[in-house]
Amino acid sequence: MKILIGALPAAVAIPVARWLLINWWVLLTLALAAAGFGGVWLYRKAEHARWDRTRVNALRFNLPQIDALHHREFEYAVRDLLRRDGCSNARQVGGAGDNGADVIATDPYGRVWVIQRKHRRNGTSGSAIGTPDLQRVNGTARPLHGADVVAVVTMAASPAGAPNSPTPCTCTS
Repeated sequence: MKILIGALPAAVAIPVARWLLINWWVLLTLALAAAGFGGVWLYRKAEHARWDRTRVNALRFNLPQIDALHHREFEYAVRDLLRRDGCSNARQVGGAGDNGADVIATDPYGRVWVIQRKHRRNGTSGSAIGTPDLQRVNGTARPLHGADVVAVVTMAASPAGAPNSPTPCTCTS
């Protein structure tokens, strides 16, 4: 019984191989079709990447636009701005249990950036971000996420006692 089961694949494979040798054009046609589909797929992938680079390079926000964003859209905007500025692996990770990280990126120099965004609906006229928010980010970014650069990005008012002038941060390429 075992011999019959072992001989079955050979009994099928030999006639199929003979037929393919006689009808070699079938294999050639399949190979050409696969190469054509593969070429089209690679072209479309490259074209998509070019359009993504064009879109990201043209990415600009003005303050009223940022103020109008939903908090999740604000995270994606920060991620996209980091990508535009050379942090190709920037990813949005925020959500419940994010341990103080909404966006994590690596800049062209290999530094890991951990960004916590604090979006307030009323911008600077709304409630300030609190010192506990800043302490949470500072306390978790390095040990949990391996951050070299820690930043809080907000449109909200600064906490009492904090400098009120923003410091621009940019990933440089």
